Amino acid sequence: MRLTREWLGLALVVMGLARAALLVAHDPVVGYGNQYDMIRTGACMGLFPAIDAPARYERSPDAPLPLYRAEAPRADLCYRSTEVAIDSAVVAIAQTANAAAEGIRVRWFGYAKLAILALTALALAWSLHRNPDAALLHGIVFAFVICDPVVTLWFNTMYTEFAALWGVYAVVGTAAALAISSRGSYVLAAILVAALAALAFSREQFALLAPVLALLAFPWVWARSPHLAVASFGVALVASVISFALMPRPALVASVNRVDTYLAVVLPAASSPLRALSAVGLPARCEPLVGISWYLRRGENLEELCPETTRLPSYAFLRLARSDPDALARSVARVLPATQELAPRLGTLAGERRVALNQLPWWLRSPLHALWWRLPALGYAWLVVSAIVALPLAFLAALAWGRPSREMGVELLLAMMLGTVTAYTLATTVFGDGFSEASRHFLPGNLAALVALVSLFVAIPGAVLRWSAEPRVHGFAIGAAALAIVLTITAGAVAIRWAKEQPLAIGVFDEPAGRAYSPNAPLTLRGWALDPFGSPVVTVDANGVRQELVLDAPTPDLHLMFPSYPESAHAGFRAQLSPQELAKAGAAGPPTLRLLAKTRSGAVTEVDRRRLESGP
Repeated sequence: MRLTREWLGLALVVMGLARAALLVAHDPVVGYGNQYDMIRTGACMGLFPAIDAPARYERSPDAPLPLYRAEAPRADLCYRSTEVAIDSAVVAIAQTANAAAEGIRVRWFGYAKLAILALTALALAWSLHRNPDAALLHGIVFAFVICDPVVTLWFNTMYTEFAALWGVYAVVGTAAALAISSRGSYVLAAILVAALAALAFSREQFALLAPVLALLAFPWVWARSPHLAVASFGVALVASVISFALMPRPALVASVNRVDTYLAVVLPAASSPLRALSAVGLPARCEPLVGISWYLRRGENLEELCPETTRLPSYAFLRLARSDPDALARSVARVLPATQELAPRLGTLAGERRVALNQLPWWLRSPLHALWWRLPALGYAWLVVSAIVALPLAFLAALAWGRPSREMGVELLLAMMLGTVTAYTLATTVFGDGFSEASRHFLPGNLAALVALVSLFVAIPGAVLRWSAEPRVHGFAIGAAALAIVLTITAGAVAIRWAKEQPLAIGVFDEPAGRAYSPNAPLTLRGWALDPFGSPVVTVDANGVRQELVLDAPTPDLHLMFPSYPESAHAGFRAQLSPQELAKAGAAGPPTLRLLAKTRSGAVTEVDRRRLESGP
């Protein structure tokens, strides 16, 4: 049986690599369509789609483009990252081999990433081959998570996702392998150091994650090699400082992130937006902008009313930790349901029409996406909370367990690292860019939570057999496991009960899009509203003139973006305010429309507003 598990783990690794290779080599190209983040990577190398100008400088999200040509680099657009280093190496090799006469094929980037992944996976499989349980777990995770299309669709692209996902996988995998196996130590050490640097430079969001993971693994790596422990943490720390504080990046990226974080998420979640404005360092004149995002400004002039928002430091939200800690918790609770969708809304197959992930040929589709997309909202929230709670519980158990060794504690290391990835990624998603592409930014956290769940199920049978055979010897482990189960269930129940009482609804006026209205004509109202715990009661308030809205208009696109929200497929509304109602609302001055959503618990959220002004 031992031999069977070892070889089964290796077979699963080979199967996963074959699965990934099938996707990367598919013709026509399978990957994600070209979006602005991909344009920023190409700009560093002067690499743009081989199509007519000026369209090559614009996003083309409907389908991946297979061919790129080299031009002059665009430093003003360039977002430096690990992806740039990988792609630059591919371009250099292609030019040296005289293979780039017609251009650079995006599939070449996919082959390079596949080779990096294969080297890592095979090295881990070799090192774990004499540890049957670990070999089997690694094979399952690699075949069904790491090589799922939600991960490998990023290969034939120039997005930063590969470096982040591979970095997390390689750091966690090599740290665990070094803790329990003596095989392949030099190769594992090289992969660990390279992965920490790659993770730190993958993008700004993950700059600080690398030294955190290195610090968690430090005792286990030290037990294997003190020099490697110090070197790996040193590399991670230096790379983190350079990536986070010193590496130049486009100013526009930071400006967009600050607006989408503070005005769209943090301030609307505050108990008093005016006090919260002062706490984070913004003037009171910014209050009319609370609730806007970079691309949905409600007709307001951000640069005139509140230019200070774009200059806020990324850590300004921490200033609310003392004055309004519930605002930070509500921010997380509001964004969490928007993180469930694993795939971005981009085309995946080269061609003239958009092909979504679930429309690919069956052998290229994602079972993981199909499963995750159908998780109930409470089940998804409980899974994420449980993965995060595993971090402090495993840390306390590790302190009580004693000095790390090959015989004990690696399960705690794995729990701590996966919990850290989940918690860190959720925090940097919420307070890094808010709702904007939240599911994409949280993808490493989603996968870490899933791997934690898979690890638990794989570990249970072996643990039960060991504990039942010698219950007295394993008394501490049995008691710790029972306590962890109770605390995890309690934490999830408390968190969900608290969330049900909070104003967590989201929504928007699609019409009116701006501020102008005609007082002599009916004003059409159109938009949507959602609440994570059920369809809310929605009201429009125009200076005290109220009208309850019916949520029954079909919203299929909304359902694809927010699958975990109940009734998201029919969350739209259409209504009108008559000239008489507008006159009454504007009797004392220009009316302000407020879209209010009342949850089943009675909490009321202002999900959108429009400060109207009379137009022609």
